Amino acid sequence: MSPGYDLMSFLVEMGEKDMVNVSDSLEKKLKGIGFKSEENLPFVIGNDTLSKPEGSFMWVNPKNGTSIFIHEFQSKNDANSQWPEFRHHIDRYTGRNLGKMGTFYLKLEPEIPSSLNATFLAGNKIFQLRKPLDFISSGTFEFSEDQLKEVNSADNDLVEAMDALVDVFVSEKNKIYRPLNGESLTEDERLFGFINFWTEVKYNFAFFDQVPNLDWQQVLLDYLPKVRNAPSNLEYYRILQEVCALLSDGHTNIYLPSSLKKEFGSPAVTITPVNGALYFTNTDKQLKATIPLGSQLIGVNGLPVEEYIEKHIRPYISSSTEHIRRNMEAHEVLQGIRTDSVQIEIRTPENQLKQLTLGRDPSNIEWIIPSEPWQLSSFRKIGDVAYVSLNSFDNSQIVEEFESYLDSIESSKALIIDLRKNGGGNSWNGYHILKYLTDRPIITSKWKTRDHRPAYKAWGAFVDEDSDNLDSWDSEALAAYKDDYWFESGPDTIAPSNNPVIKLPTIVLIGNNTASAAEDFLVAADPIDHFTTMGDFTYGSTGQPMFIRLPGGGKARICTKRDTYPDGREFVGYGVHPDIMAPKTLDDILAGEDSLLSMAIKKLTESN
Repeated sequence: MSPGYDLMSFLVEMGEKDMVNVSDSLEKKLKGIGFKSEENLPFVIGNDTLSKPEGSFMWVNPKNGTSIFIHEFQSKNDANSQWPEFRHHIDRYTGRNLGKMGTFYLKLEPEIPSSLNATFLAGNKIFQLRKPLDFISSGTFEFSEDQLKEVNSADNDLVEAMDALVDVFVSEKNKIYRPLNGESLTEDERLFGFINFWTEVKYNFAFFDQVPNLDWQQVLLDYLPKVRNAPSNLEYYRILQEVCALLSDGHTNIYLPSSLKKEFGSPAVTITPVNGALYFTNTDKQLKATIPLGSQLIGVNGLPVEEYIEKHIRPYISSSTEHIRRNMEAHEVLQGIRTDSVQIEIRTPENQLKQLTLGRDPSNIEWIIPSEPWQLSSFRKIGDVAYVSLNSFDNSQIVEEFESYLDSIESSKALIIDLRKNGGGNSWNGYHILKYLTDRPIITSKWKTRDHRPAYKAWGAFVDEDSDNLDSWDSEALAAYKDDYWFESGPDTIAPSNNPVIKLPTIVLIGNNTASAAEDFLVAADPIDHFTTMGDFTYGSTGQPMFIRLPGGGKARICTKRDTYPDGREFVGYGVHPDIMAPKTLDDILAGEDSLLSMAIKKLTESN
């Protein structure tokens, strides 16, 4: 779904042109790609039929069934007031969420035909694009090969329609941000994207103190020639990734345009770092005899693996913590241009050295250890212990699902909350869940963000920083001059639930993939005395990222908000340390056993 997603994220920031000024050119453009105007067809979001507002526009491509609906309101305020009704229908579906601006998503519900949709708000207009699909899903992102082909074909149909909208609605100066479509960026476009990213980092990045040896001014001087002389779009984006990696922050990243991401591939293997070394912990069944599970990766393309990583992988990784950087190195060590192969050297569990060549464009993959279908949450009783996995805080539905488990939890003697797969989302979803688990006020993270005050900065240039008599105003002006002036906010205090609170002995399972809003959950839960955390260090990165567009359809995000514990303790750049440290062992991984869960159950049952 990424091509349409990229186009949609580009479109939602537009919408300044009125329909009266573009109707003729829009009609001509859409007719040119097979659409015709329709007035009497129903207005459908996903599979929900809504009343069609008067004055709306609708086109349908009879050859492939793709439909385009546009309704223009009198003002942006009118559009914003009607948007929640559209959001009501979007929120029930699974897809790529752009927040207030809209969603590009697959409608997947059991016993109902699927569809691919893009629903978004742009200025005073609401757009809905839809392509019906022929298959009925199981409600998950698991597809047959034929179904996946149909989804990809539908994606291309929606991209074609959205591209036509871009041509009509978007001004020429903003088309620098549209997907590449095979075109090469000019030198001016490359320089503009780099300088824009560099400037936004200079004024908004929240963690310069965690890279004390980085001279950001010098970075500009060092990389301008590289950007100017970049021989290709891919090399340009790799340069941006290299610059971004210098900031060592997990919420500050460069995202390649989808057309460039497609150039990369990886063999059908999973590599996991354990005690500093890299091991194969899953492969396609076709590689089972060639690469026995538990084999160690010791060389890549003729170099010792650590030398290869240092030269070709580490320079492009953005991470706040060393343990996550290592995980990303393991994930990316065999990645490269999809059409190329990669030479590796391994040491098998029987201490046999083998040299192999692997392709990076595998197909029909059947993993030795199959992955479990992803769920937003799950619940089960293990004896008298209630087990709840909360796998994302990105969707408010997680609160509703947790509430549905409350009666069963209340009848249990202990509780396990599993956050090991929770990569974050909206912190308030986690806080709403905590309200049911403590009778004490919930104290959230304390935070601050940089405050740029140009006049203060100008005055600060005349302040003698060596003076012993600086008053508060002088100090503030001097801080602004040094780009070190901050707005600080105390933590929020959230009252417990009015419903009966469940105070059971609780173990929270955490690990390296517990990130962002899930870490905010742990910070708020830190004082709860019946909570114990168990597992491994968390991701060590949270905050509010600011997204900016880059030439050719790429994106960047920059962390603008610095969160700490309420008492000022840092966890970004370190990770939350569990009360009981129990990292996974290689034997656990290869056996497919959840020894951490077993340990938690044993601890809770013994204490009861």
